[in-house]
Amino acid sequence: MPNIILERIMNNYLNINSAIITLVTIGLITIITIVAYSLERRISNSSPLYQRLIAHLTEGFVLAISMILLQQIFHILNSGSINNGWLYANAQLTILLYCMYLIRNQITLWINILMPFVYYNSMNIERLENKDLPFFIASYIFLVAIVIFIYLQTEKLQNSEWKYLFLQTLFGLSWWVLLWVDHSFPIYEIANMLIVFLIYMSIIRFCAKKVQETMLTYNDLQVQVNYDELTGIRNRANLDKTAQEIYQTYHSEKVPLTVTMFDIDHSKEFNDQYGHSTGDEVLKHVAHTMEREMFLTDTKGQLFRFGGEEFIIIFRGKTPEQCTPIVKDLRDSLVNTPLFLKGQKLNVSISFGISQLKNTDSSFDDLFNRVDKYLYESKNSGRNRLTVEGQTIDFDEKKIEP
Repeated sequence: MPNIILERIMNNYLNINSAIITLVTIGLITIITIVAYSLERRISNSSPLYQRLIAHLTEGFVLAISMILLQQIFHILNSGSINNGWLYANAQLTILLYCMYLIRNQITLWINILMPFVYYNSMNIERLENKDLPFFIASYIFLVAIVIFIYLQTEKLQNSEWKYLFLQTLFGLSWWVLLWVDHSFPIYEIANMLIVFLIYMSIIRFCAKKVQETMLTYNDLQVQVNYDELTGIRNRANLDKTAQEIYQTYHSEKVPLTVTMFDIDHSKEFNDQYGHSTGDEVLKHVAHTMEREMFLTDTKGQLFRFGGEEFIIIFRGKTPEQCTPIVKDLRDSLVNTPLFLKGQKLNVSISFGISQLKNTDSSFDDLFNRVDKYLYESKNSGRNRLTVEGQTIDFDEKKIEP
């Protein structure tokens, strides 16, 4: 008897087809994870509706294609038969449940809710005449309740392994009762298939966690490489990459591109009088204020810390004339938001230089050198000023100096 059981386990679970399906499932989940993380990095709740809709439709499409690919691979491995169908079913259930935790959008929710009527649509009419229809209805309602609960409580469930395992068990049990109604296998097999599903899910989840950790590590490295550690905005390295891209894109185009460079007036005095920690707070205050105001006013500009107390803003599709009132508003917001630190009120002002990319510029450096020159014209004219293509504006007096 033990030999028969061992032989059955070897034939059903430890064979080449099982290994192939497992590897394919891991591969599909890896692809889904990469796509989901890549899309979620580009959207947020504040993103336009059409962008969020496109991202969610893409995620749903990738999930649907993964299910179809898994089905086709299973049929190829089994020469079109349904032998070892438990293997294919558990693989699909694993992907469905995993995506509920990973993607968390309404398209994924609806795919899970409608899947019992899609995976085997030829049975939809026959179920009405099946004596076990009440079991199907009860199990389907139970499945929908579990799926909705997971959708609403995903973040809380991810922090509890026991809750995750419990809901995973209920999810698998509901599905295997539905499959039992459709395929009429011995009911005791439900327990076997459920155990296999839990083992399968554990293997896949372990591999998926490693993929997620790799993605998070990559994201952390991206942040370290491209963002300034002190202020949190884009850094010099990111600017260098962006500069090459925008020069190639805008140099031969009629669409304007304008660069603004500014730095903090009397920054050395902050360091000398109050210490370098205060100087760092001033830098963060300026960066965060400018970034916040640019976001709230939707200026479409990109803010970079060039180095020291110097910053750069790149405005795509805008002329210097269009950027001048934007820069004035940014400067006014900073002046009207003093920094209070250790009982001290610190008034911070900044000086600007602005110039547009020209056809005669042989590289981005030509534009940068011109903007840098205009910035120093503003500082040499008394600071707290803006120089636009050689003309200096005094923010307080509102007049143009030659």
